[in-house]
Amino acid sequence: MPKLKRWLYAIAIAIFSTLLVAYAYDIEKEIPIEPSSTQAGRQDILITVADALGLTGSILVALVATGIGLYYAIRQHFTR
Repeated sequence: MPKLKRWLYAIAIAIFSTLLVAYAYDIEKEIPIEPSSTQAGRQDILITVADALGLTGSILVALVATGIGLYYAIRQHFTR
């Protein structure tokens, strides 16, 4: 079960990374972002971070975070 948990964390990180880049792209192109009906707090945090980092910064953070998540998932998968 711990191996599956690591992979689920890696997938969650990849999803949030994708959202971060999508929000940064929308902010850069001045496309209005509609508020979420659920998880509005998380959406606000991601929008704030995307606005602060810009598109390039968001892409870099997304790549690093997803890479680290996958690295630990793969490492735990083969060591245990």
